[in-house]
Amino acid sequence: MKEYIKPKNIENHYTKPEMVKDLLLLIPICKNDTVLDAGSGSNKVWYNEVKCKEKYECELEDGNDFYKWNKKVDWIIGNPPYSHAKYFLLKASEVAEKGIAFLVNNQCFNSFLLPSRLEKMKEKGFYINKIKVVNDKRWFGRYYFIIFIKKYNNFIEYELKTY
Repeated sequence: MKEYIKPKNIENHYTKPEMVKDLLLLIPICKNDTVLDAGSGSNKVWYNEVKCKEKYECELEDGNDFYKWNKKVDWIIGNPPYSHAKYFLLKASEVAEKGIAFLVNNQCFNSFLLPSRLEKMKEKGFYINKIKVVNDKRWFGRYYFIIFIKKYNNFIEYELKTY
């Protein structure tokens, strides 16, 4: 697994609480579920807004490295660092029991939709259940809230063969 080192002198653009509240409504989290915010940031907005029985957070600056997390949880949520989103997705597939829901930019969206990556997720029992496109005037372009769950559907088909 690649080591995550936070870039220096980078401006953080945290997700607005209103957006997080709306996106959390799309995830079928039950009140008795356990949830991990994989990269909570200093504002901890996902962690603070999620309602469930038991919740956890990882934040490198707080000494909690997501890559070192090994406790199983029902859901992994959040807005991963874009330069490591694909690694966060693969790590999340090792610890999530029910699903993964990440807000990502267009580059991560393309990275998540690689046929080889979708195949790896399928091998671990995860399938894309929903994609919500959102905008934030502070950010460049569209952002995508992608929900993977452990329930087969044919929402996306892909070809492993390269043409």
